[in-house]
Amino acid sequence: MPRNDLSIVITAPSGTGKTTVIRELMRQMDELEFSVSYTTRPKRPAESDGLDYYFVSKEAFQQGIENDEFFEWAEVHGNFYGTPKKEIDRINDMGHIAVFDVDIQGSKTLKSKISNAIFILLVPPSLAILEDRLRKRNTDSDLQIDLRLEKAVAEMRNYPLFDYIIVNDGLSESVSLIVSIIGAVLHRTDKMALKLERILEAGN
Repeated sequence: MPRNDLSIVITAPSGTGKTTVIRELMRQMDELEFSVSYTTRPKRPAESDGLDYYFVSKEAFQQGIENDEFFEWAEVHGNFYGTPKKEIDRINDMGHIAVFDVDIQGSKTLKSKISNAIFILLVPPSLAILEDRLRKRNTDSDLQIDLRLEKAVAEMRNYPLFDYIIVNDGLSESVSLIVSIIGAVLHRTDKMALKLERILEAGN
């Protein structure tokens, strides 16, 4: 399979439903493959090591930084998150489309390093709905929720960085929109030129 150079970068404030959207998106599109990041935050009950994240100690993460193993990394709410370089190479070499789940800082870094990527910002219908979602997770204190809401506002102000903005008011609609965006990009002239040239050559 030929090497692929297209990537999908999806960013959203905490509690927006990004993980659920990405999982459903990948269930519907076999050509997508999730780029698993490293993190030092504790694993949540529904998460699996190596599937959602590689859960490591802060010491191990720091060692990875020193060894230049990350394409990008950031500290968020006292925890570290990073995209390992080996993941990107592995996915691209398989001919798959890499899907990145990163924060605003990660998107900014990837924007400067990846020339052929679709940047999508997923946002909640309102801050009130976002607060309700955060409280229903039962994973944060009131203070942590307040900090997440403040951070959400700051993150969403970076919307000009993104190619597309999707209001996550429903899983089915959000995923359908992203599938349509990816399909449109894959059928751009620059993506289809080689295939069309082969069709034309076969007709000669």
